Amino acid sequence: MKLSSVTKNALRFAPLLLVLGPACATTPPVQNAGAVASDGVQVAVVGQRCTETVETDWPGANLVQTTVQFQVRNTNPNPVTVNREQFHLRGTDGRPVASRGWESGDAVLVGSGETKTFDLRFMTRGGISCTKPMQLDAASGITVGTMPLRIGSVTFVPSKV
Repeated sequence: MKLSSVTKNALRFAPLLLVLGPACATTPPVQNAGAVASDGVQVAVVGQRCTETVETDWPGANLVQTTVQFQVRNTNPNPVTVNREQFHLRGTDGRPVASRGWESGDAVLVGSGETKTFDLRFMTRGGISCTKPMQLDAASGITVGTMPLRIGSVTFVPSKV
């Protein structure tokens, strides 16, 4: 049996994918205040991945990169729109950190009775830490029709000290 060059390359890199694959997965936060809800719409943090890099050139301003996986459950009779670019992450200083990533700009419809899960990526120097409480703030990121749904922030701690 003769293998194509694409198949040969895929087989050559398969061990690397097995090693890197688990590193990209999210895990539940070590502390989670639970879901927040308003008007039949519930938001919960279900997974996260967080890295914090200490750089001597930036004392006191560690580089923090985190991915927050959150779930939106809609029991409202109307569909809701999730605008991920409106979500922010807040750390202990309260400063909002905007999401980064090409997918965060796309609005997604969540129909009545549906549940959808989303990932948002955040990166900043200072303000948040992988071992301190964070809040995922929906701000005006969920709308029913054209009206923003006022929903609280989900508080969680991503990693152990």
